[in-house]
Amino acid sequence: MTKKIIPLADYITAKDAACLLSEKLGRRIDPSYVRKLKNMRRVLINATQYLYNRHDIMQVQIRQKKRSA
Repeated sequence: MTKKIIPLADYITAKDAACLLSEKLGRRIDPSYVRKLKNMRRVLINATQYLYNRHDIMQVQIRQKKRSA
């Protein structure tokens, strides 16, 4: 069985994904929050690190929490 070749140029780290989302949304997004997002393609690098698909990150819609007065 042959393995599919994955173009790693399309994938970014959680830290880079957080920077992209922070610029897009105009507020700080933490890399740990990126790791919690679902429905994204990701590639396992080692036992603890993933690379996230850049296109999926740019499609994410994050709503700000409503703060009570």
